[in-house]
Amino acid sequence: MERRKTFLVFGEKVEVLVSGEGTNGDSAMMIQTSPPGGGPPPHRHLKEDEFFCVLEGRFEMLTEGQWNPVPKGEMVFAPRNHWHTFRNAGDRDGRMQVIVSPSGLEKYLEAISPLILPDDMAKLMEISEQFGIEYLPPA
Repeated sequence: MERRKTFLVFGEKVEVLVSGEGTNGDSAMMIQTSPPGGGPPPHRHLKEDEFFCVLEGRFEMLTEGQWNPVPKGEMVFAPRNHWHTFRNAGDRDGRMQVIVSPSGLEKYLEAISPLILPDDMAKLMEISEQFGIEYLPPA
């Protein structure tokens, strides 16, 4: 039986429910808990496709340059090489299920979990490049 992992990434709780070790690298499943306004900056994955499902709270997804609400229980697909992100648009903590294929994102998130921004920005960019994740430069 695979052991679950939980850690914080920039203050947001990430629970790895199924890692790539349990799927021969085919996929991984996590739950991210985000505070109001929380979520990652706009980014894209060069290696993974992602599926998102709102479990609790009110979330919005940025895809194709536009923010759209995501109803609770609805799945949203973010294919690799497409810029995207999500944010908690509610007034309390929300939970988002994230499924990636193939696996690897769970290792990336664990690798960046000790970092503190903005002090560790260079290290974040280095680790992100190793995992094939790119961030949009600030506007």
